[in-house]
Amino acid sequence: MQKHIQSGEALRQEVRHHLKAYNSKFLEIQDDLEIVFDERDANGKLLGGLVCTIVGQWLEIDYLWVETSQRYKGLGSRLLIEAEAEAVKRGCKYAVLHTYSFQARPFYEKHGYHLAFVQKHYPIVNVKYHMTKTL
Repeated sequence: MQKHIQSGEALRQEVRHHLKAYNSKFLEIQDDLEIVFDERDANGKLLGGLVCTIVGQWLEIDYLWVETSQRYKGLGSRLLIEAEAEAVKRGCKYAVLHTYSFQARPFYEKHGYHLAFVQKHYPIVNVKYHMTKTL
């Protein structure tokens, strides 16, 4: 048996493909849709972005990032609201995300997300918050 410790993207995708094929026998949906929202300045520099995945009735917020100079100016809120609106148009009823103790839990709570699960000591000293919202 061959063991790969730090393998590349191709192996990761191969494993994911096989898992999705197995899961498709049990799940009501076959595919998920990844959508990216971004905002750039006049020169094309990325100021903020949100990567999400729509899986059935769920919007999964994978990543939300805002350039430091743009924080507290509403960009993160605009990106999140835009993603949620698109998800509702596509039939989503719920949203899920995770954030860390050093990140944006109050921001997400302000937008209606509720704490679902707390993962302490992640990866060593921080806390990982799993949050959900009914759209």
